[in-house]
Amino acid sequence: MSKAGVYSILGLSAWLMSVSCMRDKVQAELDTESEAVFAGSLDSTSVVMDSIVDIEPVVSTVNSEKPEDLMEFMKNSGKWEQYDAGILPDMIHKSTSYVKKLLNNRHSGFIAVDKSRMKVILFDKFGVEKKSYGMACAKNFGTKHEKGDSRTPEGLFSVEGIYDSTDWLFTDDDGVTSKKKGQFGPRFIRLRIPGTSQIGIHGTCAPWSIGARASHGCIRVKNENILELVELVEIGMPVIVVPGKRDLEQNYTDGVEIPWIPTVKGTREPKFRKVEKADIQHKDTVCVGDSIISAPDSLSVVPFVSDSISEADAHPLECVYF
Repeated sequence: MSKAGVYSILGLSAWLMSVSCMRDKVQAELDTESEAVFAGSLDSTSVVMDSIVDIEPVVSTVNSEKPEDLMEFMKNSGKWEQYDAGILPDMIHKSTSYVKKLLNNRHSGFIAVDKSRMKVILFDKFGVEKKSYGMACAKNFGTKHEKGDSRTPEGLFSVEGIYDSTDWLFTDDDGVTSKKKGQFGPRFIRLRIPGTSQIGIHGTCAPWSIGARASHGCIRVKNENILELVELVEIGMPVIVVPGKRDLEQNYTDGVEIPWIPTVKGTREPKFRKVEKADIQHKDTVCVGDSIISAPDSLSVVPFVSDSISEADAHPLECVYF
């Protein structure tokens, strides 16, 4: 090969190397710019091992119980249409304490047990009704005070555990245990209530009693309804037991005021006779005392679902307030 040919090849090689270096430099600058832009855009997602993982958004909470603050919180939440379709705006006028707790509720919804309508109602977190079941509650009116008074506790409680109650036996106030199984139906939703672990929402072997004041304190629904409900409730979900007209009257006489709330949008609080007024105690709940808890060794209970109590803690229940 001639010298001219060799010089030509060497010149071409040098030019190609120059182009390659320039390309690498430009690519490096582009990569740096891209990384800066991408890093600045990480506001709602994060990259973990080439996977995009959503960062859980910060959930705002409301700390005030002032009606105007609660209303402003709902209106500025970006979810006002949902709230406005539910009962929470109406509830503000009856119990700001309830509304504050429900607005800070981290569960998918809440339950209302309405003694006036004789309904167990499942609401979404905005206070819009999703499910409703007929129920039976305690024979006597007013909130519970003591063992054997055949009253259903009223106030704001929560779901403590869900149990398979198929083989449970019922023990009456005299300590006599029935040999008949199935009186609590297939499932028992235990409510977290100060002073007792024996109140809950459960099925029944007496479906004809639904709609009546018939129990010793618990809330009954039909067996098919309790099986559906346990698939929808969550441990810790709020449960509000709402007094009816006769309950409000009895509570007034007893000197205890339990908040009434509307479970239907636009409903007005029932008027009742105010007789023999005692010193009013304003309470969200009423503690009925530890004396009502008893657990005979002859019974055994295994939790069906519960993350708030262990199997060892789930002591056998007489469920005196069937």
